[in-house]
Amino acid sequence: MKGLIIDDTLLECVITGTHEGLEMAEVSPLAVGASKFNTVNKEISVIVGLHGETRNGNMAINLSKRTAVHLAGKLMGEEIHELDEDAIDALCEIGNMVAGRFKELLINTPHEFRTISLPAIIFGANYTMYHTKNITSISVMFELNDISIVHMGDKFFNVSIALLSHV
Repeated sequence: MKGLIIDDTLLECVITGTHEGLEMAEVSPLAVGASKFNTVNKEISVIVGLHGETRNGNMAINLSKRTAVHLAGKLMGEEIHELDEDAIDALCEIGNMVAGRFKELLINTPHEFRTISLPAIIFGANYTMYHTKNITSISVMFELNDISIVHMGDKFFNVSIALLSHV
């Protein structure tokens, strides 16, 4: 029986890029699973476009509201309790930091891209991102140890990348 083939370069990029992108927020999540498919089941997604001469695509961070507030507060260096404009700006900056690390990590690989777009936030859960043929994608689930087990569903978030080749 054949298993799913996951691109090792993209897997390492998502794990390392997420860790390094979140360093400024002093967050170090643990990678706990990976898939070739991106299923979105949390209510907030940060999407950043990825653009290059031979590759275009996007990266997405999908997380619960509690996790979003937690990460935004960590980046801002203060405890916050709601998703206000400052917290949304912080989430966008987290998307920029992670996408920027992806860009640097993929230089001189077959997945290289040159620029990232402005981040966008999607509010809404349980949608599926469908991609056309010739898309290479991976989604990694991360666990945040500093969120209480009482909020088990909020301990986990996904980071994904999907790239289309023009050649």
